[in-house]
Amino acid sequence: MAPLVTAATLRFEPAQRVRRLARAEEGDNAALALSASYRGERVISIGFGDLESVRQGPATHLVREACWLLKPWGREGRVELRSLRRPVRRTLLEWLGTVEDVTVVVTARRKLVLLPAPDDLARVESTLSSTRRKMLRLGERDGEHCVWCSTELSYRSLHATLDHVRCRSHGGADGLDNLVLACAACNHARANAPASSWLEQCVADGRDVDADAVLRAIARSHAQRGRTLRRAA
Repeated sequence: MAPLVTAATLRFEPAQRVRRLARAEEGDNAALALSASYRGERVISIGFGDLESVRQGPATHLVREACWLLKPWGREGRVELRSLRRPVRRTLLEWLGTVEDVTVVVTARRKLVLLPAPDDLARVESTLSSTRRKMLRLGERDGEHCVWCSTELSYRSLHATLDHVRCRSHGGADGLDNLVLACAACNHARANAPASSWLEQCVADGRDVDADAVLRAIARSHAQRGRTLRRAA
């Protein structure tokens, strides 16, 4: 049954009820207060700005309560976590990296936006930032791993990055034909090295590099570069 209320957003401030989310009962109290405040809104916005600290258990209890309340909204429900201090954001992301029934669709410096349930690909893609949308498509194309070390990686991963096959400093474009999915450590280590020479270095170092994916990416990048030059001529 569709929700009866179509108000946009409930803004909830746990700090008005507790000073910390460090003990189980504090998570219980905040979750109960949220439930009592909820009137069928499509988005639940939880502000953490004044909280001194959080622990994973109580904080995730509050977030899961928000997700449960939004179930009637199905694909349209959202949870916004706002005013996140660095330790609070880190604690929440550590938990979110372990669960499958909540999808992080926006990661900003002090804000996270969550999709409270698994969803079809088109719907998830429509909620993602441009960067995360590219990561999703690269994972579908080449496999959900870093091409340079084969570490498992997807658009959800905190350390996922877009690595330019032809570096931007060498005129490389931002299109998918010139991108691969790479972990932050490998992207940083490669720096501005040409993809072909970095591939050779990875093989020489015994890294578990996905050579086939890299070679296909180099070929696509060269083909895209050739098309661009022909159009410019």
